[in-house]
Amino acid sequence: MDPGAPFDFEKSASMHGRFQKSLPDMYRDGSYERVIHVRRKPVLIIVSSEGTTERPRLRVEIHPRLSISEIRSLRRSVDIMFRSSFDFDSFRRVARKDRLMDIISRDLVGLRPIAPPTIFEALVIAITEQQISLVAAVAIRSRLVQKYGDIVKFNGRTFYAFPTARCLAEARPSQLRTVGLSRSKSLYISQLAGKVERGELDLESLRTMGDEAAVGELTKIRGIGRWSAEYALVRGMGRVNSLPADDLGIQRAVSQAYFKGKQVSAREVRRVLDKFNPFSGIAAFYLMYYLFWK
Repeated sequence: MDPGAPFDFEKSASMHGRFQKSLPDMYRDGSYERVIHVRRKPVLIIVSSEGTTERPRLRVEIHPRLSISEIRSLRRSVDIMFRSSFDFDSFRRVARKDRLMDIISRDLVGLRPIAPPTIFEALVIAITEQQISLVAAVAIRSRLVQKYGDIVKFNGRTFYAFPTARCLAEARPSQLRTVGLSRSKSLYISQLAGKVERGELDLESLRTMGDEAAVGELTKIRGIGRWSAEYALVRGMGRVNSLPADDLGIQRAVSQAYFKGKQVSAREVRRVLDKFNPFSGIAAFYLMYYLFWK
């Protein structure tokens, strides 16, 4: 698979190895591993690099074997996860407007977040990360995946898929709370999953909408405010200008980089990062990676 250049697979995939246990995405020994659903069937993909940053090529190993039509469906999901959603050269031209971002973008050539394969997953991720630390959110989400996700066993190991809307809709909110979710978050996830499973919400149709229209639709969902909607756009839909300015991590990064550690507001974050329009969201990601995760 050609994910589009430039793409630094190791930098991008190894983000999922920063936590001791981060399900369903895992990175070890140079391979990215996770289970995705192909027509409701759990399928393990093991992705590794066979190219370079400037000439990227990905090898995708799948288990179990799939039919031709299932492979086509799998390719669509893998494309969503890995294919570039922005022109890096254009981003570099915008980044040159700022001394620090110019340095960062040159240092992190080819860095690209791997997207969840569905908007449903991106929204559940957003809900789990509301108002708590990333470390705590990852731990809670991993327990949710381990308890409710389908599994694939391969080479003596067990791999987990992100829970389907059907599975989470069938679980009572009180059951979801056992993984560490708050009462309100359990209810939000349960109701979201139920609407998706019953066909009342077609989240994937949002991919054809503009950013503000998509945010407007998402914020109609109980438990999804502007931060969660913007987060889902940039994380799950590759909308690189979507900027969740209320994010505490982004505020901390902007504070350290541009305000000498002084606390900043969402308005100040937007004022600083708007200079990178139409790449404000990806600029925030690069800034956080450079300061906190590199």
